[in-house]
Amino acid sequence: MEKESEPLEGESVGSEPTVALKPCFISLIDEFDKPLLVYAPGQDEKEVNEVLKYNVFSNISLDYFDSPLFDWVSLESQPTVKLFFQLEGVAVFGMLIKPTGLKIIIGFPQESYNSEVHEQQIREIFQKVHKIYLKVKLNPFINLSSGSSTSREEIIQKLEAKFNVEF
Repeated sequence: MEKESEPLEGESVGSEPTVALKPCFISLIDEFDKPLLVYAPGQDEKEVNEVLKYNVFSNISLDYFDSPLFDWVSLESQPTVKLFFQLEGVAVFGMLIKPTGLKIIIGFPQESYNSEVHEQQIREIFQKVHKIYLKVKLNPFINLSSGSSTSREEIIQKLEAKFNVEF
């Protein structure tokens, strides 16, 4: 009887839909296609090649944003999340925020694209990343009017700190 109760206690056995989906990487790219941040959760533990791979995926994703094949017709209030490609075990999704030109690119483990439950979680993670970006960007204590590299670095540091807490 103890063996029957073990699977109930462990969430990892037979409860895949309730498992929290974790991104492999998060990239934020500004309206001029200049990367603000390529964030890999647990970056200190990841190999350099893994982080470099995520940078390349972010760069490849820029071509998808410019492609006429990807029609970005969506409501301004509800941007569309699109699957760009699946490569080396990573499914790369993107979202364009039209009013600001911000491009959000997030990679998930490739198996995450197999269920509708995960699709909803993916949309929620994109919304969470967008909200974090807005909170940092609209912070009145960061002077953005100068456009200096220090304010940009400060935004990047604050984004990394928020992402570390959240992801």
